[in-house]
Amino acid sequence: MQKLEKLIDARLARGFTQEDLAKKVKISRAMLSNIERGYTLPSLKVAFRFAIVLKYPIEYLFFNKNAQKMNVKNNSKTA
Repeated sequence: MQKLEKLIDARLARGFTQEDLAKKVKISRAMLSNIERGYTLPSLKVAFRFAIVLKYPIEYLFFNKNAQKMNVKNNSKTA
């Protein structure tokens, strides 16, 4: 895995230490360090907490520009 530079940049832009951000998203500082270094990925719930606390779109924080876009079709029936 690659280091999550955008997550680190967003954390620093908001003036948070690892300890500050970890407390706000309810994970340990060690877990945040592992996420930032690319050793592990956050759960979807934690990823959304990062986006909310840091005020950045989740796509910005966790998807790189080379990631493929998924096409999702709306299969709902119209009345």
